[in-house]
Amino acid sequence: MVASGKPQPRDQIAVVHKLLDVLECLSVAPHSAAELAERTGLAKPTVYRLLRTLQSRDFLTKEEEGSNYSFGPAFYALGAALRGPTDLVSLARPLMAQLASEFEETVNLAIPSNGQILYIEVIDGGHRLRTHIPAGTRDNMHSTALGKAILAAYPEQESRVTLSAIDRVRRTPATLVTVSALENEFATVRARGYATDNEENEIGTVCVAAAFSGHDGRPIGALSTSGPSWRVGEEIVEAMGTALIAACKSLGELL
Repeated sequence: MVASGKPQPRDQIAVVHKLLDVLECLSVAPHSAAELAERTGLAKPTVYRLLRTLQSRDFLTKEEEGSNYSFGPAFYALGAALRGPTDLVSLARPLMAQLASEFEETVNLAIPSNGQILYIEVIDGGHRLRTHIPAGTRDNMHSTALGKAILAAYPEQESRVTLSAIDRVRRTPATLVTVSALENEFATVRARGYATDNEENEIGTVCVAAAFSGHDGRPIGALSTSGPSWRVGEEIVEAMGTALIAACKSLGELL
């Protein structure tokens, strides 16, 4: 017979309780490691390891010039099932459908995750020949328009640290792999508001993306439109960029 009620202490893991204590504190307001140690009664080295582990998976972010930690973008993917009609995918889908209808190309929604981008929603375009990456797929940050849009929206020091830590593989002859080349690209992205991937991640495919932010101004993820290079010319890229900027502004306001 299965016992009802809460599990017995012998069936629980102590370190998970410590982790949840930390998360409960952070749900109230951002805290430093020292503040979290004081509030939870945990040793500072333990708190620091928990924070660094969560940060490595994008569940937490740390102030660029400060010591406070707060929730990161990975929580959007993890909590989508709990937020019902107000989750990120539900909020983004009408905007994505509008973009797909306007350009008849594939529209993607992605978030940063552990040094990569994670596709969490995809709406196919109307053409029979189209690009498609299933939701749940991971990809590079440095070679995709989605990843570059997110990195360009980070504070410059944070994007530099992220670039230095990831494996910047050369996916095609057009892929930018050096930190200096990518930082120059980010300056262009910040100036015009959107990023492009002109056959940098896959031969024959062009992608345009813009990032969206939460209430604190930090980038949460990005929206993109993608299609074959022979169909997505410079004028289309510019029109897509303008539409994506507007869509991301609307999504940020909804969030």
